[in-house]
Amino acid sequence: MVQSAAGILLDWDGCVAHDEVPHAAGLDFLRRYADKIAIISNSSTLWPSDIQNLLAGLAVAIPAERIILAGHHALLLAARLGLATTVLGTSHMRALARRLGVNQVTVDPEIIVLLRDTKFTYSRLKFAVNALAKGARLIVANPDLTHPGPGGATVPETGALLAALAACVPLDRVSVDVLGKPQAHMFHIACEALALQPSQVLMIGDNPLTDIEGARQLGIPALLVSPGSALGLDELC
Repeated sequence: MVQSAAGILLDWDGCVAHDEVPHAAGLDFLRRYADKIAIISNSSTLWPSDIQNLLAGLAVAIPAERIILAGHHALLLAARLGLATTVLGTSHMRALARRLGVNQVTVDPEIIVLLRDTKFTYSRLKFAVNALAKGARLIVANPDLTHPGPGGATVPETGALLAALAACVPLDRVSVDVLGKPQAHMFHIACEALALQPSQVLMIGDNPLTDIEGARQLGIPALLVSPGSALGLDELC
């Protein structure tokens, strides 16, 4: 399947990298198939250029346009809408929002962008809940509750913060856009970056609920690898 696919959609967190550092099997796989890989990740703490530069330093060439990240696309949507926006995320991602032209505000937002905010606080929760109750639109990078960290650690994800918002404001009364896998948006963007149709690519990921389910919905063949499976990337090289 790997060798016959015209293109490969490859997950990042947990599948290729832990704590944003690629593991040996991930690097071997990237080096072997770099020419036909698009990285598609629910990450909302990294810029595409972060991964591009990291891999370039490890002798792997993946151009930024073939690195599709949920946080980046959530901010792109906010920039296109042009409305007053509060970004709940790291300072690094708020800097990306500035670069993309997002109209960032600290009062009366019309949009809340929810990323993996590693400094999420009670006051940020209260601010977002009240903005949504007043009619603000919610853009969510991804629905993941957790992702695997180094040494088997559990890393809370954007979906865990979304659950906190949902506990306070019924989301069926809020306009909500979810960009990350298993939604179709990023799969289509990744296929476009490879100039291929979904039927021509293979999805490889470690999460059955996002990587595999999202691919299944679009008719994309998929392989589940560890830690979600006994199959490892090293066996696919």
